[in-house]
Amino acid sequence: MDGPVRRVRVLGASGYDVVVGAGALAELGREARRFSRERTAVIISKTVHDLHGARILPQLGECDTRAFVMPDGEEYKSLDFARDAFEWMLGAGLGRKSAVVGVGGGVVGDFSGFLAALFMRGLPVIHVPTTLLAMVDSSVGGKVAVNISAGKNIVGAFHQPSLVVADVSLLATLPEEEIRNGLTEAVKHALIGEKSLLEMLERTAPGEVRKPDVLDAMVYGSVRFKGDVVGRDEHEHGMRAILNFGHTVGHALESLSAYRGISHGQAVALGMKAELKISHNLGMLPAGECREAMDLVDKFALAGTRVRFDTAEIVRHMRFDKKNSGGSIRPVLLEGIGKPVYDIPVEEAVLEEAMTGLWA
Repeated sequence: MDGPVRRVRVLGASGYDVVVGAGALAELGREARRFSRERTAVIISKTVHDLHGARILPQLGECDTRAFVMPDGEEYKSLDFARDAFEWMLGAGLGRKSAVVGVGGGVVGDFSGFLAALFMRGLPVIHVPTTLLAMVDSSVGGKVAVNISAGKNIVGAFHQPSLVVADVSLLATLPEEEIRNGLTEAVKHALIGEKSLLEMLERTAPGEVRKPDVLDAMVYGSVRFKGDVVGRDEHEHGMRAILNFGHTVGHALESLSAYRGISHGQAVALGMKAELKISHNLGMLPAGECREAMDLVDKFALAGTRVRFDTAEIVRHMRFDKKNSGGSIRPVLLEGIGKPVYDIPVEEAVLEEAMTGLWA
């Protein structure tokens, strides 16, 4: 059932709205026409097309649209597949006054944003995230990219959306694993500074996560927090790096796994546990707060997978992380819950020690 929607403004007067709530899809139909004066490309995942296409695509009825149905899977977020999509966009008649609408999870959001950033030197992009992960994280902030063999999101750009429509009613069909993927990013936001979200998650039982009011609060709180961080550091020259908590280790695990057998949420949850342990071992994070943060990750069973790689191998892949500088690995660490720090070099021996036995 549709309900009231709320708006979060990102980047102020020159920025964009994120519309959150059951019923937010109605905003798509009212606003999309403002951003395209020519044919519009809808990049939509196959699963979402099959489940929700009949509901979402008619919202764009006043636009002259062409749909590009994207196969599911991180492996399609690649330069080779982007080349195919660019050829399709040209053949479909898109021009410099066109727009791109990305409908799906984080892979589709990253990919559609990448296409929009580069085609004809830049087109507006509207994100319609359909997973909890995309709603709480990847649809906001303008980071778009594709993967190469060396690692995830190595080739990309900053290209802010013109609008984000996060209709939480779309989450009703989401599998449990995908709910946990998004919940991981919400826990991340809670641990690095979103106090109201931390309090909400601490009083929420695992079985209550799918309740509409909980999902709505989770998305709204995460978007508001991330939007504030992005507003203070749009291009990640400084404090925006705190949003990568758990990701230095997490991305290494995903890359080593070739993006199979471990979800993004599981990788980041394992990464958060590792970076919490590193923070404690370095004398930065008190034992009690380290345990409290670990317990929140474990409460929702977010890191429920075994790691089959040895620690030296993980550290080798951490060297490719974009936040590194001066030849040193610099994960986001915590001085306390809600007190993230970044740009601190950590010796590889310290990283290996913290991860040894942590996930056995």
